[in-house]
Amino acid sequence: MESQASADEQNVDTWDGASDGRTLSDLDIAISHWHVNAWGGSEYLATRLAEALNCERIYTIGEPDPDSSNPYGDVRFVDVTRNLRLAPLRRLQAQVGRLFEYALWEDVDWREYGDPDVIITSGATARAVITPDDALHLNYCHSPPRWLYDLYHDRKDSVVGQLARPLIRYLRIRDATVDLRVDGYFANSPIIARRIRKYYQRDAEVLYPPVDIDEYENHDEEGFYLHLGRLDNEKGVPEVVEAFAGSDNKLVVAGGRGDVDESVMETIRGADEIDYRGFVSESEKRDLLATCRALVFNGHEEDFGIVPIEANASGKAVLTRDEGFPGLFFEDGENGLCHDGSPAGIRSAIDRFEDDGVGGDLRKGVEIFSTQAFQQQLKSSVVRRYNQFRTAGDCYQ
Repeated sequence: MESQASADEQNVDTWDGASDGRTLSDLDIAISHWHVNAWGGSEYLATRLAEALNCERIYTIGEPDPDSSNPYGDVRFVDVTRNLRLAPLRRLQAQVGRLFEYALWEDVDWREYGDPDVIITSGATARAVITPDDALHLNYCHSPPRWLYDLYHDRKDSVVGQLARPLIRYLRIRDATVDLRVDGYFANSPIIARRIRKYYQRDAEVLYPPVDIDEYENHDEEGFYLHLGRLDNEKGVPEVVEAFAGSDNKLVVAGGRGDVDESVMETIRGADEIDYRGFVSESEKRDLLATCRALVFNGHEEDFGIVPIEANASGKAVLTRDEGFPGLFFEDGENGLCHDGSPAGIRSAIDRFEDDGVGGDLRKGVEIFSTQAFQQQLKSSVVRRYNQFRTAGDCYQ
């Protein structure tokens, strides 16, 4: 599936179906986001949804750090548990994680927040909302819960995994049940659209997360390769570290400490070729992307992967694991080089890059991820789907 946005798309304030179709300015739109206790990629996306649709607030479970305002914009996140009965108990449940979120969202009465025509939920558990029957419910799916589906077998055999099996099975049933409450899906990549089809038997419209492409610059490279992101095993960090340790190539690693073993951190600290910067600011990140030789990306079955897109926007090639969305987007020899994720495979990709480089126009390929494309497609789709929903008098599929 491909993004539907294009420069010559219809005016998003009109609908080309019925003459009495609603326009975007006619619609009362509300946005909810499954849970927030820290700022991250999904909060960035929810903020961009709200900005595009002129929503001043996002309803959520949990409360961001009161001393830390939304770093992605002026949109406020509002905790809905304050208005639930037995609010102190509900706030305690919200701190447990995903366990109670389906039930918490189910108990939210949208009549207390107005009379929205369209409710857009962000994340899996927020799909549990019971909306008015005349409200269109669209969900932006970051992924069906991976620990319930495609990663279940990777985690079930640990001690915690074995003890949690009955609970996981219950939550899987719960997740499948609330799917019936969603009238239509957005997916952040073709990978997620495939999972939605596989696990929910539903079609989804791919709406790529927006990237502020014009904010990225290409400066003279300073001879180092870059790994950018949290130091997690699922990001393939141990293999990247092993590939560079003892080599002739310099690697800069930028990102907070994740779940990698201490032995990996010891290798990083002991390798002259590896420079660990820790967590970096947005401006520092952009400087590193602008001056690196190439980005090394090794995420396992990555849903989307915004960092490789940012690298191409900075005019830099990406040496990526040939899996997930990066494996679909990057063409070997054009905007990057592909490898199998092993230390030997990464070293081979580096050698190929040193010998041949890449030949494509790196920035041209990322235009489909621009903020303008995101906003245009989102607005057009919301209007079209609402008018089809309203005209049919039935759920839009």
